[in-house]
Amino acid sequence: MTIEFEPIGNTFVAEVHGIDLREGLCAAQVDLIETGLATHGVLVFRNQAIDDDHQQAFIEKFGPPVVTKLKEIASGHPHFYDIATVDAEGNPIPEDSARGLYLLANLLWHTDGSQNQPPIRLTALHARVLPPEPPPTEYSNMRWAWDTLPPTQQKALEGLVVEHSVYWSRQKMGMSMQDFSAETLAERKAVQHPLVRTHPRNGRKSLYLASHASHIIGWPVEKGRALLDELTEHATQSDNVYAHDWGPNDLVMWDDTWTMHRATPYQGKHPRQMRWCGVRELEPV
Repeated sequence: MTIEFEPIGNTFVAEVHGIDLREGLCAAQVDLIETGLATHGVLVFRNQAIDDDHQQAFIEKFGPPVVTKLKEIASGHPHFYDIATVDAEGNPIPEDSARGLYLLANLLWHTDGSQNQPPIRLTALHARVLPPEPPPTEYSNMRWAWDTLPPTQQKALEGLVVEHSVYWSRQKMGMSMQDFSAETLAERKAVQHPLVRTHPRNGRKSLYLASHASHIIGWPVEKGRALLDELTEHATQSDNVYAHDWGPNDLVMWDDTWTMHRATPYQGKHPRQMRWCGVRELEPV
């Protein structure tokens, strides 16, 4: 069966048909999915009843998987992270705990891994446990955000470089430097990325923003932050946002080079567990 991409409504997102991820991917299928990501930004694979080994085999087809170094994934896979309301033993994660505050920052508009160098290129999130009414995840099209800027502003933005830091995004949620281990502080230094990126597959430009984006290099800090806030507001207008309503075993994959996303609030009593994995860029950006 041939892989097909069906645009979802009037959004930039597409649903993928004609594939069972339990069967693995051949090189031609990987290339088709890469083209789909470059075209649509976010791909929805409905009802994929995969396990950890399937998800691991899937993400490895697209490049070096991100090593999370987290021990709470029961399967022991080193490339997974759970976006969840409960820990590996099923205990609720307190919102005021270090992990709870860290996860709470997912409510901010962000791009996965922009606080790293090289950053994350692709992300895949698989629904493992859903509440009866799961909260949606929202995505914005950063290519549209660039295309709809006035040409004079586009010219002014090209060449600008932004500092990204995980401590800046977590500070917005009430965390402080004391909430991070000495090892984390030593390993996770601030990095710099261009404000405008060009996609290698099609040459299309897009804004590269995230909650981790702290300030613009060479500008007064507050002036730079004001511009980043203005651009984020522009990029996340309702007409430019797709809200994914999760179904059982959905796997959603997105291109972090030209999309942003955020979680939406959920405080229900039923657990929610989403298994995350990603692929890094091969070179610094």
